[in-house]
Amino acid sequence: MIHLYKPLEKFVHGIASVEPDAIDQARIKLLLYILILYVPYSAILIVAYIFGGETQHLIRVAIIFSSCLLLLAAIYFFKVWKTASHLVLCSLTLAVWSNLFYYVHNINVATLQLIWFACALGFYMHGLKWGWFYAATNVIPVLFYTASDSQNYFYLGAGPYMVSQQIYLFVISYNFLWIIYLHYYFFKVFTHNFNKLTTTKNELKELNEKLRTTLEDLQSTSNARMDFLSTMSHELRTPLNGVIGISNALLLQNPRKDQTENLAVLKFSAENLLLLINDVLDFNKFESNKVELEHIPFDMAILLKNINSIVQLKAREKMLDLQLEVTKDLKNKMIIGDPTRLTQVLLNLLNNAIKFTERGSVALGVHTVSINEDHLSLSFAVTDSGIGIATEKQQDIFEPFTQASSSTSRNYGGTGLGLPIVKKVLMMYNSTIKLMSMPGVGSMFHFVIEFPYQQSNAENSHQLNNNGKELADLKVLVAEDNPINVLVIKKTLEQWNIKPVIAANGKIALQKVVENDFDIILMDLYMPEMDGYETAGAIRKLSDPAKSGLPIIALTADVNNSVALKVKESGMNDYLSKPFDPNDLFQKLRKLTREKSAASSL
Repeated sequence: MIHLYKPLEKFVHGIASVEPDAIDQARIKLLLYILILYVPYSAILIVAYIFGGETQHLIRVAIIFSSCLLLLAAIYFFKVWKTASHLVLCSLTLAVWSNLFYYVHNINVATLQLIWFACALGFYMHGLKWGWFYAATNVIPVLFYTASDSQNYFYLGAGPYMVSQQIYLFVISYNFLWIIYLHYYFFKVFTHNFNKLTTTKNELKELNEKLRTTLEDLQSTSNARMDFLSTMSHELRTPLNGVIGISNALLLQNPRKDQTENLAVLKFSAENLLLLINDVLDFNKFESNKVELEHIPFDMAILLKNINSIVQLKAREKMLDLQLEVTKDLKNKMIIGDPTRLTQVLLNLLNNAIKFTERGSVALGVHTVSINEDHLSLSFAVTDSGIGIATEKQQDIFEPFTQASSSTSRNYGGTGLGLPIVKKVLMMYNSTIKLMSMPGVGSMFHFVIEFPYQQSNAENSHQLNNNGKELADLKVLVAEDNPINVLVIKKTLEQWNIKPVIAANGKIALQKVVENDFDIILMDLYMPEMDGYETAGAIRKLSDPAKSGLPIIALTADVNNSVALKVKESGMNDYLSKPFDPNDLFQKLRKLTREKSAASSL
């Protein structure tokens, strides 16, 4: 009805658009329509009352006419639509009271219309509280009047001030139209918003379904990526095991000085390649939240010396002064933590320091922050006199695949994964890395970790040696199908006077266990005929306790997180990742043989 007038609609919409809420916009529009259309309504009545000589009604409609114009101006210029709506409701209430007690002295149709109008407008414009207030202020006087005037209890009269039938018909018709439109408009707005919410809900449901499908696809892609990386890791680490293992074996055979240097370079290059592979795999593990810290006892002082020895050759090649300063509080203490992850952190920091330092020094300092009966807080600081890092780039270097500048990547290489991995490992230790750096002066990376610790005895602190005397004549079965890996293991064991028996697959290994006596088994996990898991399970089911209880160490190039769990479930005692450190193998052989000797003596 009202929307037929486009200019009017445009004017009303322009004022209502200041409110972001759709319901408030509907309220403003409704109020403006009421005020605008009551201007011609009251103007018509003014003319009618002038010609009819009805002074009392003329005064009232003149006030309505003026009030509508003033309220429209206030809403347009000052945006006070809520105040204006309250004034309109107060005017309606005043009209009801004046009809009851002055103009009509009764309850006629027009009075009832005003009551309905005020009640509906109160709820629609201002909600429940104000709606109940205006309803009460309009209805209670009617009830009070009706209760006190028993003669006219059922009478709907015209009152003492008579008006013409045409004017009265015009007034009640106009009011009825407004009451009808009031309900129509708000029901229309309600329906529109309800439909909009329903549409939005359906769209959100479809979007959630698409999101769920996308997440499933991403999960599948992530799993496929991890499977691919695990496979590639196995394929890359297997030949690296041969390179590093043979290098270790040759270095132990008293080579010439020139051969020693060449072998050291070969071993160093292979270990660097292994480090890059590990960084890529570890980063993917961290991204998939599949990394957990170990909590095993280790000698921190020895670990730090070993780390220093690993980077010594690289520092010596660049003629850098490599310094190691370790607190004396570590003496006779076994730290409880993850030596592998801590080594990863310190090697990344030290390798970076050496890489970006052309002259001067690189230092690793470990100092005590606090110590009590069972916990020790250590401060680690890696300092260099290298190229430094600009202040605005210092946070960027901890982001994946990011370096301080493109020239850094060109001149120094690297994947940009070392420092992000350092950051993630330290987060697992509830620690953060801090950087102080100045271009051209150098950098210092610093962090603090609190470790549990236990006192160590002479046995724990004794450095394992590789002369092999206590392992001599150990009967070892090696289940391995890769010829290079067989050669590496044989040469490693032979330096400890161990002559292993080789089985090319799991089926042969099981047969040899049945036919012969062994002290320990080194088991590859992936072999033809029967893999390592199946073979270990079959051995554990043998009826002979001496054979079914044989210590088994898994050897694998697979670094998937599930390996350790599957190894344990299959009945194997321990595992080593390829390429393995001969010292690590020596320790595990020594530990298992001692445990077996202690058990047999009981």
